[in-house]
Amino acid sequence: MKCGPKSMKCLMPKQFQAFHSNFNVNKKISLALFIFFIISPIPAFSESKNFSFRNKETRAIKIEEPLKTFTVGELLLFDVSWMGIPVGYGSLEVKEKLHVRGRDAFHVIAVARTNDFLSKIYPIYDEMHSYIDAEKFYSLEFRKDLKEGRYRADEKISYDHEARKGYYESFRNHGKKEITIPPGVHDFISAFFWFRLQPLAVGKSLHTVVNSEAENWDLEIMPLKIVTKQFRGGEVMDTMLIEPRTKLKGMLYGRGKALVYFTIDSRRAPVWITLQTPFGPVTGILRIKNP
Repeated sequence: MKCGPKSMKCLMPKQFQAFHSNFNVNKKISLALFIFFIISPIPAFSESKNFSFRNKETRAIKIEEPLKTFTVGELLLFDVSWMGIPVGYGSLEVKEKLHVRGRDAFHVIAVARTNDFLSKIYPIYDEMHSYIDAEKFYSLEFRKDLKEGRYRADEKISYDHEARKGYYESFRNHGKKEITIPPGVHDFISAFFWFRLQPLAVGKSLHTVVNSEAENWDLEIMPLKIVTKQFRGGEVMDTMLIEPRTKLKGMLYGRGKALVYFTIDSRRAPVWITLQTPFGPVTGILRIKNP
């Protein structure tokens, strides 16, 4: 490649040049992956600099009972890094409780965006909306609006659980599609929040089905072990290490795994998420104190 005086790519470190090139190869890879580990388990990597493990202690650690429902107003903010380099931010917010086709529902918004530096190279602003049944906690509707470099997507899928149908619509090309779904199917945001309401026990896996890209994925969520972790700021938390595993039509999705640490108090807060992406390892760290 020839580098002109105004070439941003030529001014990048080699790591960012590779990052930029990989994004151009696969437009659908997004920074949102660090949040939406549920449908894309891929290899984990080394310890985050924001955490340290405490020495093993001979004390009883209690796993609290989960909350019974979602908390309107809850906001989870994440700082995202790639190979130790800050690249962006993410958030999950329980925005409100409303009605969707006659059902009470929680409106959850997920946002992932690049920071100022990376936005000059490859800007990302992804916003996704999940409307989650307030009684059954499955998905009633899912919408995503993706802006990743030059790639754009704006689409919605509505779920009719009684008819076992999903109705997909693209607002960019006006395409429509009807798909078959199993009863109680999730989108990947509703699955994430559903999991946080479940009892936890080491070695006792949870199972559900997630619909993504017109496919129904069998999801197993395996609690591996309890780990006491300490933030660099000094706060100590007991967490459960979770590994999600997915299958499509009985075949294990073999591109690796994700690892997520959830607190074992009633909140089940995801404090640390690790992913190995095609352009290198990505970490999402929960801010203990929101700004």
